[in-house]
Amino acid sequence: MKTFLMGAVSAVALFAAGGAFAAGNSSTIDQIGTFNNAAVDQTGSASDGVATVTQSDSYNSANVTQGGAGNQAAVTQSNGAFGAVTNPSNVSNSNQQGQNGGLTVVQVGNSTSTISQSSGSANEHALVGQSGNSDAANINQNGNAELAMVNQELGNGNSAAIAQAGTGNGVYVPSSSSVSGGGNLRWNENVPGDSVLPGASSGQTVYGPVGAFVDQLGSNESGSISQSGFQNFADVAQGNDAGGAFNAGSITQGGGMVQSDAVMFQDGQFNIASIDQEGAGSSYSTIWQHGVSNQAYSSQVGSETSKIEQGFTDDNATEGASVSGDYASVSQSGGGDSSTVNQSGNNDTALVSQLGANATSSISQGGSFNTATVHQ
Repeated sequence: MKTFLMGAVSAVALFAAGGAFAAGNSSTIDQIGTFNNAAVDQTGSASDGVATVTQSDSYNSANVTQGGAGNQAAVTQSNGAFGAVTNPSNVSNSNQQGQNGGLTVVQVGNSTSTISQSSGSANEHALVGQSGNSDAANINQNGNAELAMVNQELGNGNSAAIAQAGTGNGVYVPSSSSVSGGGNLRWNENVPGDSVLPGASSGQTVYGPVGAFVDQLGSNESGSISQSGFQNFADVAQGNDAGGAFNAGSITQGGGMVQSDAVMFQDGQFNIASIDQEGAGSSYSTIWQHGVSNQAYSSQVGSETSKIEQGFTDDNATEGASVSGDYASVSQSGGGDSSTVNQSGNNDTALVSQLGANATSSISQGGSFNTATVHQ
């Protein structure tokens, strides 16, 4: 069961970037089974390169390349109950060229993962957990002290992409409870306890309130995040107990965003959602979708607030009756605009465009075939 956590105000335990590494390069490879392939190239770095690859069962492949200093990598791959479907069955490509970067990849099934940390990055961390077939995760980090996490399970054919070029808060591990941050940082991502990510089985499932996270619990889901700025939170959550399929969600946070929230949850099939936060300021955007073939788009500039609920009763992740064919679009440009759209019927349409100057709009639609248009 998918759950969401809004953070309570409390102290955040900070974990130092990079950790303490032994001087010099170190590589450990443990392969059990047939047709396994592992290649580790630490680019001749004089210090602090650590790579650990563990592979079992059939047709696995792993590639780790590290440069810079203080980097570490851990890759664990197996086919588990899924068996070997392709050759190679698991593919993990990692390239760390920055300073004090860390990555962890755990794959069970037949999936692919690519992580790249550029030469200009520092203290970046990436986590990928995959349990299924034909899942794909791609993480590109080019900032400082950021965390990116992808969790894919309970389905097949999911796609996740995260690109980061901002500044995080240096917290890289999950916890057992949620916390709030500064600005508009209220939400956390809570992955299921049966995730293959490290710590999940012991209750360490909460990520946030800063970072970029994609959690996919269905099949053929597509989620993407492009994140810049200072200590922002972006979360694309798709599917609920393997009930989701063919949902598409994307989040963009520009370089001027500071401690902003962008959260979307898609429970159902063929839903589309997009959040775009640009300009300068602290912004808050949420999209909640429960049903089939709904569309929601939120575009904000500066310090604005947008909440779109389709098949949800509030902004606290409370599901209502499933809806279908709803369309909502919110476009706000500057000022302290605030917009709330709640659609509880089918084939509802709401279009809101606000151009600054203390504008506030709230739309609630029930029944069927409703249309509402607000332009201020």
